[in-house]
Amino acid sequence: MRTLLNLKQGLAPTWLLAPWDASASAATSFASDLSSIPLDGVAVAVTLSLVGGAAGTLQKIASPNVVIKSLPLEIAKDILVSLVAGLVTYSLCAWQEIPLLLQPGCITIAAYGGSRVLERYLSAGISRMEHLNGKSDKPL
Repeated sequence: MRTLLNLKQGLAPTWLLAPWDASASAATSFASDLSSIPLDGVAVAVTLSLVGGAAGTLQKIASPNVVIKSLPLEIAKDILVSLVAGLVTYSLCAWQEIPLLLQPGCITIAAYGGSRVLERYLSAGISRMEHLNGKSDKPL
């Protein structure tokens, strides 16, 4: 039993880091449609999103200033929000060609921020669309 526990402890970090290089290089090679997004990069982004989201959720639960009405509902919400924030950040990092060593941090921090990050993304996206729409409405 002890050997199995040691094996699990040794394999967990290795499993998390093994696809790192492949997914990092794949993250910068996005093609033009969703079917060509590299799955190993998405798997690492999902893992990092869950880690960042778990850290944010645990900090929220531990805070005496935060009142949680339903713990299972709060955890489910935080998981979903952290996944969305992490995957959007993964896509933005690949699109903006953020250096590969910064991408994991960006994804994890975005997942930790959760809904605060998504609100900023939404605000920036709406602002960008309004700016583009304003330009296209002007006469030539």
